[in-house]
Amino acid sequence: MKNSLWKEILGKCFGREKDERWNAVAMLIIFGFFISILIMILRVNGNTSSQAMSNVTSSPTSTVTPTSTAGSSDLELDQEQESGNYEINYSYLYNFTFGEETETITGKRLDQKEIFTIINQTGSTDYARLSENYLQKENGKYHLVEIPSRNLIYANLDPLIAALEELTPNINLNQYTYYVPTSTLLTAYHKDLGLVDSNNTYNTVIITRNDNTIESIDIDYSALSTLLSGTASYQVHMEFNHVGTTEDFTISE
Repeated sequence: MKNSLWKEILGKCFGREKDERWNAVAMLIIFGFFISILIMILRVNGNTSSQAMSNVTSSPTSTVTPTSTAGSSDLELDQEQESGNYEINYSYLYNFTFGEETETITGKRLDQKEIFTIINQTGSTDYARLSENYLQKENGKYHLVEIPSRNLIYANLDPLIAALEELTPNINLNQYTYYVPTSTLLTAYHKDLGLVDSNNTYNTVIITRNDNTIESIDIDYSALSTLLSGTASYQVHMEFNHVGTTEDFTISE
């Protein structure tokens, strides 16, 4: 009975005397069946591809250490020695031109201590700095003195670098040019004076890097100098070397 019924259905669907309605329904069922199989195949292939990609992503890869980029805050001259004794470690040569006066300061810094020599029209004198205290060397011994040169205010780079970290430089190869508002420098170096730059002037700072280390800094503080003293020209050139390799020294009192 079942076989007879099945033959009758097939005859109506596909036989010589097929019923068009039954044939359409049968074809629709067959089409749906093939579509279901196709969807299952695509899903299986998709899962296989995802698993393969996951395996590739999780496989070990080489690590590339990024170098510093423009506008980043990597402005410090902080470098640890191989022994790890000092975070700030460099030697320097500074030239200051204030109107017609010139002064050279050469020395080296390790963290919060420095030894340096000031050279100007009156000769050369050796000094040291321990934290915020300045000492002058006489007869092989250091004794406490007041700050020996107004240029040393700007030889302290910490306030300047903190200000530059808030600015975006113009970059040309390894040179980074900053335009620093005079009001920013007043806050950084002369907050106690209570001065206001009503003209909204700017000062130029150009940092030259070599292998991500500061090589030199050229500063035009003329706008700041005009406000402070009326002298319209104040230029600073700073060179740095032996960054991270400057040898230790003692300051004998």
